[in-house]
Amino acid sequence: MTTKLILDRLHGIVPPLVTPFNRRGGIDEGAFCSNLKRYTGIGLAGVMVAGTSGEAPFLTVRERLRLTELARELMRPDELVLAGTGLESTRETIALSREAAARGADVALVVTPGYYKSKMDGPALTAHYRAVADAVPRPILLYSIPQCTGVSVPAEAVAALSRHPNMAGLKESSGDLAYLRRILRLVRPRFRVFCGSMAILLDVLRSGAAGGIVGQADFAPELCVAFYEAFRQGRQKLARELHAKLVPLAAEINLKYGTPALKVAMDLAGYRGGEPRSPLLPVSLQARRSIARALKAARLSLAF
Repeated sequence: MTTKLILDRLHGIVPPLVTPFNRRGGIDEGAFCSNLKRYTGIGLAGVMVAGTSGEAPFLTVRERLRLTELARELMRPDELVLAGTGLESTRETIALSREAAARGADVALVVTPGYYKSKMDGPALTAHYRAVADAVPRPILLYSIPQCTGVSVPAEAVAALSRHPNMAGLKESSGDLAYLRRILRLVRPRFRVFCGSMAILLDVLRSGAAGGIVGQADFAPELCVAFYEAFRQGRQKLARELHAKLVPLAAEINLKYGTPALKVAMDLAGYRGGEPRSPLLPVSLQARRSIARALKAARLSLAF
């Protein structure tokens, strides 16, 4: 796919895929592929591998690349594959991003480096992302998730980076609506801002965002697509109603219990989630019951 086609299709709903593991602790490729087959052809913009929901910090480089290969093999040619390629050093991030592109990634999602968080100010981050964007042959998405990395990207730095021809956009997962609206005012036209928080996704779309990369799309992808399409078509009442069905799923599953709960929700919804990789622990029996109740309540009103 050409860069122009990638950019033309870089909008809508993208599920940040979980990584299923087998009993030996390796990637369960059969389960991963089973999930992918259910995602293709239902209106998603594409899929994202090796992100936060995919337990990227616990994956080896080889595993990230294998997930990228599998996703590219199974998704349709017009569906994008985004791959998490952010590592701590600029050099290693470039190497992984280039190799992911060679394995079929359409877009590299590059999380902010966080180990030396006190030094990751605007100039440092700007230099890092410019170097990556200069060296990688596919579009780059800056990935901001300060609740995990401890690093907040100054809005002015995002605005400056938006002017680089290979910086395609931003995935922002802090849930800070004011911050996202400020970014949308500052960046160049066609810089694609994706929201990672379902709670504010409707408001961010109204402010000009390109779409959502949201965990609810892992276990309720059709509902997420219906919500986005209703918004895109100007059917605001329907968009509000569908968004109101999705917000409780975010609050009662992802936000309360994290990635292990997302995998439980997938299992309960008929996908293949499984247990997280250590040191993450599976959710408690009480949490599982809470997740099941949330899904049961949602199913009573998920018709759309």
